[in-house]
Amino acid sequence: MFADIFNKLLKEHAITPLHLAVEIGVPKSVVYEWKKGIREPSLENLRRLADYFGVSLDYLNGVQPADLEEEELIVMLREAKRISPHDHEALLRSFKKNLSAILRANEHDDDRRN
Repeated sequence: MFADIFNKLLKEHAITPLHLAVEIGVPKSVVYEWKKGIREPSLENLRRLADYFGVSLDYLNGVQPADLEEEELIVMLREAKRISPHDHEALLRSFKKNLSAILRANEHDDDRRN
């Protein structure tokens, strides 16, 4: 299953196994073994692949998210790691504030319907 997902990502990103090996710092022979399904990556290499392709570890392991919105949030969280610590904290505060407000509004709407 991993090999299928891995090959799909290589194709979607138009990247060769050799280029990927250089980019993530693993021997090209290992990448070719992943491609052929001979072996699966270690947890450390799965993390490198997830970061490189912007996908979750679950996705690489064939675990489907509950929905596409969940996967989108995971990808956005990965991208947020690239911003400064100050901006990261501000982003988290904003997200928590907005989420709380939306949840309260939804609870209020539910109470009015009942």
